[in-house]
Amino acid sequence: MLKTFFCLTRYLDKKGKKSLYPLVLLNISYPFIDIFIISIIIPIINNTVQQSDPTALSLPVILLGIAFLIKGVYSLLIHKISCNFLRNTTHVWSVKIYELYTKENLLDHNQKSAIQAMTGIMGDTEISAAFIITTIGLFTHSLTSIGYFFVIAYISKWSGMAGCVLIVVLTTLLILHNRKRIEEYGRKKRESGIKINSQISTAYGSYKEMRIDYRMKNLLTKFQHASKIHAQIQKDYDFTNSFISIILQSVILSALCFLLAAMLATGIIHQDFLSKFVAYVLFLMRMLAEANTVITSLNDLYFRKKYCEMFQSNMSRYLIMKKEEQKTIGLREKNITLNKSLRVNNLTFSYPGGENILEDASIEILPGGSTAIVGLSGAGKTTFLDLLLGLLKPQSGHIWYDDYDIVEGKDTSGKCQADLGRIVSYIPQTIYLNGETIRNNVVFMADQEEGDESRIIECLKYCQIWNDIQKMPNGIDTLIGENGISISGGQRQRIALARALYKNYEILVMDEATAALDFETESAVMDSIRQNGQNKTLLLVTHHMSLANECEFIYKIENKKFVRIK
Repeated sequence: MLKTFFCLTRYLDKKGKKSLYPLVLLNISYPFIDIFIISIIIPIINNTVQQSDPTALSLPVILLGIAFLIKGVYSLLIHKISCNFLRNTTHVWSVKIYELYTKENLLDHNQKSAIQAMTGIMGDTEISAAFIITTIGLFTHSLTSIGYFFVIAYISKWSGMAGCVLIVVLTTLLILHNRKRIEEYGRKKRESGIKINSQISTAYGSYKEMRIDYRMKNLLTKFQHASKIHAQIQKDYDFTNSFISIILQSVILSALCFLLAAMLATGIIHQDFLSKFVAYVLFLMRMLAEANTVITSLNDLYFRKKYCEMFQSNMSRYLIMKKEEQKTIGLREKNITLNKSLRVNNLTFSYPGGENILEDASIEILPGGSTAIVGLSGAGKTTFLDLLLGLLKPQSGHIWYDDYDIVEGKDTSGKCQADLGRIVSYIPQTIYLNGETIRNNVVFMADQEEGDESRIIECLKYCQIWNDIQKMPNGIDTLIGENGISISGGQRQRIALARALYKNYEILVMDEATAALDFETESAVMDSIRQNGQNKTLLLVTHHMSLANECEFIYKIENKKFVRIK
């Protein structure tokens, strides 16, 4: 656990580490306050037993009340700092993991679902931050238990130490016995949580198919199964946690009762011994409570282990990514252009463990013209676009935008860096629309969320959807639902097209971007795009030969190479 703790603290930024120091200091000093307050109670108990004048206890009781108030304020301060640390650290870490997921290469991106990404960004980060706080609290309660151990040993000598040793032995045995089981509960809960959220996402995302499919009950059965497993895991963990606490308390309290019974039977209890015995029991009960908290904290840490492992894996990748970014600091900024040509030379690519999709393939795309890429399904059309956009790295070959090679990150003058997005606008095969307004979906990642309204309307007109939008309740400020669920598939594609046109670009890359449109609308949209994009370059992947034939150049992917057919 300490290894995980120190590993997690290394991921804190300067502000996070600075906020951790007062939390540690307050927690370290807390046991002394707690033991001091209990120590004040002992003389009051002794005086109560030995004296008959209750007025003599007024001042000590007042001091005890003040001590409890100070302890309460101290506890509130610790709680406030802990909450601030938890929320601030979770926020900072979530942003970093979000940055990792948005910048990681396409192959890593494709290995996780949206639900897994959400768990990594929001779940793992919060639980890892809580792990640090719990570990500090564990140290605090362990320190308090040690303090009580010495106090009890001082008050009751060997008999007191025997009780303390019994608590320590029982606590250790119970923790060791259940450690692996609790770790397994944590791993299974994380997995089951992802499965449950996945089923919810599936039901929401495939609502129409689900409603008209006779197999809908299978989806409900899968959710019931996942939910049942999730609930059972939590029940098992809660029971194990309670079992340990109850067993510990039951054994110790039983032992105390048997000890008291033996003393009563032998008649060795007298007034002086009774006050010491009461003090012993009071401290032992406090130590028992601390031991119970120690067990609960350890169980929580074991339970959270898998979440922390996943977070550490993500943070390791994040740090590697930032280290690579550091290498580009100071590199010459290249203003990328597309005035001469987009040249692909001797390109070879394969996915890990797979056969070559492209092999020593070359193609040249001239600026200001329109080029179509066609081919059979699985021939590598979308993969080629991913390579062209720098989303994938080829095993060999070069991709030149004028004099800049995006594969090696250099131009004719040497190493440099360039932002391909400044000249490229891209419409993927799978379109994503957020649940906000049409306006926000057209503007999308622009600096100003409101955007240039006249430009938005102009782009919507180019995409043959403006007439539809005018009939909607709030025009361009109409909410379209998650992923455009409240509009048709053709309207979704045309809004995505408007988004691409709204962006300033030199080359428009379209991957089956008009597949949901009828022939007439598709032709009208393409005519508008050509009118809007005069002197711009158009590159599209399509299965529609009628659409491809409208382009100046057509290339077919065949035998892992580009064959010009027009």
